[in-house]
Amino acid sequence: MDLNVNGVEGGLYLHRIFVNKFAKILLLMAVLLSVVVLLPTQRSEAAQINRFWITDPMTKAQVTYVIAGKLYNIDFDTDKASTTSFENRKLEYSTDNGATWVTLVGDSGKQFWTPYIYMPIDPRLVSAKFRLSTYFNPLIGDRHYSEKIIGPYKILQPASITDAIATPKEDGKVTLTWNDNSNMESNYIITRYGPDGTKTFYKNNTTDHIGPLSYDDQTDSKKSSVYIYKLSMVIDRYGPDYGTEDVYLSVKTKVPPTIIDQIKDVPIIQTNPIDIKVNKYLVDFDLNFGDLNKVAVSGVKLNAKAITLNVGETQKLIADVTPANAANREVTWSIDSQIADVDSAGKVTGRLEGMATIKVKSVSGGFTDYCVVTVMGTPQPPTMEPPLSPISSKFTDITGNAAKADIEKAVDLGVVFGYPDGTFRPNEKVTRAEFASMLIRGLKPAEEGKPLPFIDKNEVGAWALPALEKAYKLGIIHGYSDKSIRPNNNITHAEMIVMVVNAAKLPLNDKPTSLTDDGELPKWAKPSVSTAEETGIIIVGGLPDGKFMPQALTTRAEAASAVVRMLMIGK
Repeated sequence: MDLNVNGVEGGLYLHRIFVNKFAKILLLMAVLLSVVVLLPTQRSEAAQINRFWITDPMTKAQVTYVIAGKLYNIDFDTDKASTTSFENRKLEYSTDNGATWVTLVGDSGKQFWTPYIYMPIDPRLVSAKFRLSTYFNPLIGDRHYSEKIIGPYKILQPASITDAIATPKEDGKVTLTWNDNSNMESNYIITRYGPDGTKTFYKNNTTDHIGPLSYDDQTDSKKSSVYIYKLSMVIDRYGPDYGTEDVYLSVKTKVPPTIIDQIKDVPIIQTNPIDIKVNKYLVDFDLNFGDLNKVAVSGVKLNAKAITLNVGETQKLIADVTPANAANREVTWSIDSQIADVDSAGKVTGRLEGMATIKVKSVSGGFTDYCVVTVMGTPQPPTMEPPLSPISSKFTDITGNAAKADIEKAVDLGVVFGYPDGTFRPNEKVTRAEFASMLIRGLKPAEEGKPLPFIDKNEVGAWALPALEKAYKLGIIHGYSDKSIRPNNNITHAEMIVMVVNAAKLPLNDKPTSLTDDGELPKWAKPSVSTAEETGIIIVGGLPDGKFMPQALTTRAEAASAVVRMLMIGK
């Protein structure tokens, strides 16, 4: 057929043919592109964890060993695209070269995640590998798995002595045996107190050793005597923060008795005044270490090394004091964080999300054991909970408390709050962040805060950050010499009073105080304490024995009282 392509009609005809062909080409390209999109992503293009490493949160430096009971951060990088998300990330450790893995931290697909390491205090745990794993979920393609393993890392254990016994021999010797649960100490110092004075001995080269140790001491073989031994670890490489508590043992030597043994009133013999527990030899010995004719305590162990609770849940720990027929089987409980409470019976209650170490200590001998508690959930801290009632007198646990009036005033002013169960819990401890928040709620400054410059500012909870930024701008907080602020540490009496006086902008003076423990006041706190006494923030007559106890930890009642008295100055 002969086509006429001349003129306008021919031009329009060619144009239609071109448009139709171009449309077909576009449609074919779209189909091909859809096929490519639907095809599985090749494994060679899958994202992976390139590397991960452990860092000290204070110094931000990479570490080569991990100290049990200390928190470390995990840093890692990947080559994933911005449109690829994480799923089921996990941080695990293995003590058997990867045969089995124990989960430390896991998530369920959080976009932002800061894993951390908090290894339990357990003498059996001295080396571990760590594994970081995740599933990558790309926008286009299949979900896939990646992991990275590092280590083994040496795990340093600052655990205390257990199973310590002083055994008298027929020839007057005393054999000390104990179980060394730490691989950090360079040696042991053994201090002996007795009628012949104070003597010191050494058990050297115990670094990296975990297990039984012994020491033989030759005492006077001609007469029976009572001795007290103190076992002290020397942890000089890793700093004073990792020292363990001393253990005291008593023994009466086995030699033919003399007339001296029949004397009931044993004379008081002064020893080194630094050693408070044996300051008066047998007098303090009788008070602290029980009856010599009964069996001495040799150790204490908990029924669990680690527990996990949800916020509000409880679990009871059981302390086994050995031997079963020991003269004094009493123990005390403590915890190093506000994330949980532990009462005098060992019942643990989860309060805030995080991890902490619970310590049990035998009253006789000072033996200790530890349990790591992990609390799941993200509740607000106690000082940020809604008030129980505008009428604070309804609290069930402040009747008869010396600070009752100040607590009621603090609640009325919105400085502190109560708990939903109707309690105020006046004897609970207060962290530095919590107390700074109390001060700011009392002062109600109008101006905005100033960004925190401290190296551990990331440890400040979101609930406390605005208050701490205002406190920093107002000069209420200054931090420590290492450029940290330690927001989650319990605040001492000395630290609290310095913050109160800074908040009140009171002039400092150098007058001596009338406190009976004035000599124990730190140099940096003494002017503030003196000012606080002069202005009535501290009422010496209301303190037991007139003591301020600068290093004692502040309670909620004391914190509320201090803020209220500060606010009343000049009114």
